[in-house]
Amino acid sequence: MDRTVDMDIVKLKDLTVDGKGTYGVAAPAVEYQENLPTYLRITDILDDGTLNLSELKSVKVPDSERYMLRPNDIVFARTGGSTGRNYFYDGTDGAFVYAGFLIKFSLDPKKVNPKFIKYFCQSEQYKQWVRSFNTGSTRGNINAQTFGNMEIALPGRKQQDHLVSILESIGKKIKLNKKINDNLSDLLQTIYQGQFGKVGLANNCGILADICSYSKDKIEISKLSLDTYYSTENMLPEKSGAVKATSLPTTSQTTACHKGDTLISNIRPYFKKIVYCEDDCGCSTDVLCFKPVHPRYTAYLFSTLYADSFFDFMVAGAKGTKMPRGDKQQIMTYPVVLPSEKDLSEFNSVATPILTQIYSNRTESERLSAIRDTLLPKLILGEIDVSSIQL
Repeated sequence: MDRTVDMDIVKLKDLTVDGKGTYGVAAPAVEYQENLPTYLRITDILDDGTLNLSELKSVKVPDSERYMLRPNDIVFARTGGSTGRNYFYDGTDGAFVYAGFLIKFSLDPKKVNPKFIKYFCQSEQYKQWVRSFNTGSTRGNINAQTFGNMEIALPGRKQQDHLVSILESIGKKIKLNKKINDNLSDLLQTIYQGQFGKVGLANNCGILADICSYSKDKIEISKLSLDTYYSTENMLPEKSGAVKATSLPTTSQTTACHKGDTLISNIRPYFKKIVYCEDDCGCSTDVLCFKPVHPRYTAYLFSTLYADSFFDFMVAGAKGTKMPRGDKQQIMTYPVVLPSEKDLSEFNSVATPILTQIYSNRTESERLSAIRDTLLPKLILGEIDVSSIQL
């Protein structure tokens, strides 16, 4: 398709305040402390340019101010399997000192809409540029000079501003949906704990095996997609759900999961990775698929497994030191309340609509993400002229 927007070819360094990229501080991370700066590492940055805020660490260095991020900074991972991964800092995620395996460029808002560069660095055009440094199975390193010389097709400022406005509005809605879902999940757990949390004081006590079992069903890998496959790699810590898988297993079959099942990563259970199955899907052998004994236990089972006390129990019985795994037999002895039909019905009358709303919000976010991902390359390449849109 012919471009409808005139472009200038510029280099990244020419859009910065100082014409160069700078390396972060080389220091070990320490446990998070409120009186110390938060440490931004490669592992804190996700592929979509957002942050995993659940495992943040701190850093203790005498000249931390020198490495603090400022609004309109963008950092790039320069080495390893994450080379090219990037994060644009606008100040809303907190204050960060960036680590030594990251390179920072301070964008000049007089030369470019900084968020245009944010979106350019999430585009397929940028990802292809990063992949050009790969050699065979080895992912190449990219230094500050090379990043600085990266060429960018830059449209006029009006086009930049309109592009950013469109994509930001989509991003804000996705972010809002996540916040709503986090609040709904916390609300559901509060209701569950209030009604069923005092297991030792209940007369009708049982164990987890009374309300669920492990899935033994199998599904052909050919029937799965990156959207319907879960492994410990694409499940997020601290009960944050999951992202789209990056690959499917090479085996012919894997564990089949069905709507209403709950998935728990069995590796390093202290990461608290949990996903509620909203549709039929599949999971790896490193993920446990819990099937409720009856559909009416669906929300109750998810809420039981979502509780911190369950993960504490799972961690206590895990085997191994470097990469502990949950003990499947021990897990099924987790004590639970066996609710009466009346109590379960009352709980479901609230819990089921909450889970339905969480699913609806997540589906909307996935749809918006697909729209954004479809629009992004066309906007970046100037195939759609949005400069006439009234802001």
